[in-house]
Amino acid sequence: MNHLQTILVAFDGSQESQKALDYAVEFANERKNVELHLVTVYQPVYTMAYTYANYSVEQASYELKERNEAIIQNVKTEISLKTDHPIVAKAIEGHPGNVLTHYASLNGIDLIVIGSRGLSGVKELFLGSVSHYVVQKAECPVLVIK
Repeated sequence: MNHLQTILVAFDGSQESQKALDYAVEFANERKNVELHLVTVYQPVYTMAYTYANYSVEQASYELKERNEAIIQNVKTEISLKTDHPIVAKAIEGHPGNVLTHYASLNGIDLIVIGSRGLSGVKELFLGSVSHYVVQKAECPVLVIK
Protein backbone atom coordinates (compact mmCIF):
# COMPACT_ATOMS: atom_id res chain seq x y z
CA MET A 1 0.00 0.00 0.00
CA ASN A 2 2.93 2.35 -0.44
CA HIS A 3 1.53 3.61 -3.76
CA LEU A 4 -1.47 5.31 -2.13
CA GLN A 5 -1.77 8.92 -3.17
CA THR A 6 -5.38 9.79 -2.35
CA ILE A 7 -7.27 8.78 0.79
CA LEU A 8 -10.95 9.55 1.28
CA VAL A 9 -12.12 9.84 4.88
CA ALA A 10 -15.86 9.71 5.52
CA PHE A 11 -16.74 12.04 8.40
CA ASP A 12 -20.14 12.48 10.04
CA GLY A 13 -19.17 13.72 13.48
CA SER A 14 -19.63 10.34 15.17
CA GLN A 15 -17.01 8.84 17.47
CA GLU A 16 -16.32 6.14 14.87
CA SER A 17 -15.76 8.68 12.10
CA GLN A 18 -13.38 10.60 14.37
CA LYS A 19 -11.43 7.38 14.92
CA ALA A 20 -11.37 6.82 11.15
CA LEU A 21 -10.12 10.36 10.62
CA ASP A 22 -7.39 10.02 13.24
CA TYR A 23 -6.29 6.70 11.74
CA ALA A 24 -6.24 8.11 8.20
CA VAL A 25 -4.10 11.07 9.26
CA GLU A 26 -1.66 8.79 11.07
CA PHE A 27 -1.62 6.43 8.07
CA ALA A 28 -0.98 9.34 5.67
CA ASN A 29 1.78 10.74 7.86
CA GLU A 30 3.70 7.48 7.41
CA ARG A 31 3.73 8.07 3.65
CA LYS A 32 4.85 10.70 1.16
CA ASN A 33 2.77 12.61 -1.37
CA VAL A 34 -0.64 11.71 0.02
CA GLU A 35 -3.71 13.89 -0.41
CA LEU A 36 -6.51 13.52 2.13
CA HIS A 37 -10.11 14.00 1.02
CA LEU A 38 -12.37 14.71 3.97
CA VAL A 39 -16.02 14.27 2.99
CA THR A 40 -19.20 14.72 4.98
CA VAL A 41 -22.55 13.85 3.45
CA TYR A 42 -25.83 15.35 4.58
CA GLN A 43 -29.34 14.26 3.74
CA PRO A 44 -31.39 16.46 1.42
CA VAL A 45 -34.22 18.54 2.86
CA TYR A 46 -37.53 16.92 2.07
CA THR A 47 -40.46 19.11 1.07
CA MET A 48 -42.98 17.43 3.38
CA ALA A 49 -41.10 18.53 6.48
CA TYR A 50 -41.62 22.17 5.55
CA THR A 51 -45.04 22.03 3.88
CA TYR A 52 -46.93 23.37 6.88
CA ALA A 53 -44.22 25.62 8.25
CA ASN A 54 -43.52 29.15 7.14
CA TYR A 55 -40.06 28.11 6.03
CA SER A 56 -38.95 27.57 2.47
CA VAL A 57 -37.26 24.37 1.39
CA GLU A 58 -34.69 26.48 -0.44
CA GLN A 59 -33.82 28.38 2.74
CA ALA A 60 -33.60 25.16 4.77
CA SER A 61 -31.39 23.54 2.11
CA TYR A 62 -29.12 26.57 1.99
CA GLU A 63 -28.74 26.67 5.79
CA LEU A 64 -28.07 22.93 5.96
CA LYS A 65 -25.39 23.21 3.28
CA GLU A 66 -23.76 26.20 4.98
CA ARG A 67 -23.77 24.47 8.38
CA ASN A 68 -22.19 21.29 6.99
CA GLU A 69 -19.57 23.22 5.02
CA ALA A 70 -18.63 25.16 8.16
CA ILE A 71 -18.32 21.94 10.16
CA ILE A 72 -16.11 20.21 7.59
CA GLN A 73 -13.91 23.30 7.19
CA ASN A 74 -13.42 23.40 10.98
CA VAL A 75 -12.42 19.74 10.95
CA LYS A 76 -10.02 20.46 8.07
CA THR A 77 -8.43 23.25 10.11
CA GLU A 78 -7.99 20.93 13.10
CA ILE A 79 -6.49 18.16 10.96
CA SER A 80 -4.12 20.54 9.18
CA LEU A 81 -2.37 20.98 12.54
CA LYS A 82 -1.60 17.24 12.56
CA THR A 83 -0.33 16.77 9.01
CA ASP A 84 1.51 18.57 6.23
CA HIS A 85 -0.37 16.66 3.54
CA PRO A 86 -2.88 18.60 1.43
CA ILE A 87 -6.50 18.24 2.56
CA VAL A 88 -9.59 18.61 0.39
CA ALA A 89 -12.76 19.11 2.46
CA LYS A 90 -16.23 18.70 0.97
CA ALA A 91 -19.79 18.74 2.27
CA ILE A 92 -22.06 17.01 -0.23
CA GLU A 93 -25.82 16.50 -0.23
CA GLY A 94 -27.18 13.03 -0.92
CA HIS A 95 -27.27 9.45 0.28
CA PRO A 96 -23.97 8.83 2.12
CA GLY A 97 -23.10 5.50 0.52
CA ASN A 98 -23.85 6.67 -3.00
CA VAL A 99 -22.04 9.97 -2.55
CA LEU A 100 -18.91 8.41 -1.05
CA THR A 101 -18.52 5.72 -3.71
CA HIS A 102 -19.29 8.16 -6.54
CA TYR A 103 -16.84 10.74 -5.14
CA ALA A 104 -14.16 8.06 -4.82
CA SER A 105 -14.62 7.01 -8.45
CA LEU A 106 -14.64 10.56 -9.81
CA ASN A 107 -11.56 11.62 -7.87
CA GLY A 108 -9.35 8.56 -8.34
CA ILE A 109 -9.35 7.72 -4.64
CA ASP A 110 -6.93 4.91 -3.75
CA LEU A 111 -8.36 4.10 -0.30
CA ILE A 112 -11.54 4.90 1.61
CA VAL A 113 -11.33 5.04 5.40
CA ILE A 114 -14.69 4.89 7.16
CA GLY A 115 -16.01 4.25 10.65
CA SER A 116 -17.90 1.03 11.30
CA ARG A 117 -20.97 2.95 12.44
CA GLY A 118 -22.11 6.52 12.01
CA LEU A 119 -24.69 8.78 13.55
CA SER A 120 -27.73 6.98 12.15
CA GLY A 121 -29.84 5.28 14.78
CA VAL A 122 -30.25 2.11 12.77
CA LYS A 123 -27.62 -0.54 13.47
CA GLU A 124 -27.01 -3.62 11.41
CA LEU A 125 -25.60 -6.83 12.83
CA PHE A 126 -21.93 -6.20 12.01
CA LEU A 127 -21.49 -2.98 10.05
CA GLY A 128 -23.47 0.22 9.78
CA SER A 129 -25.54 0.50 6.63
CA VAL A 130 -23.30 3.17 5.05
CA SER A 131 -20.02 1.37 5.74
CA HIS A 132 -21.56 -1.88 4.50
CA TYR A 133 -22.73 -0.19 1.29
CA VAL A 134 -19.32 1.41 0.70
CA VAL A 135 -17.50 -1.90 1.25
CA GLN A 136 -19.81 -3.57 -1.28
CA LYS A 137 -19.87 -0.85 -3.96
CA ALA A 138 -16.53 0.98 -3.87
CA GLU A 139 -14.07 0.36 -6.69
CA CYS A 140 -11.07 0.86 -4.39
CA PRO A 141 -10.02 -0.75 -1.10
CA VAL A 142 -12.04 0.25 1.97
CA LEU A 143 -10.63 0.30 5.49
CA VAL A 144 -13.33 0.10 8.17
CA ILE A 145 -12.29 1.41 11.59
CA LYS A 146 -14.11 0.40 14.76
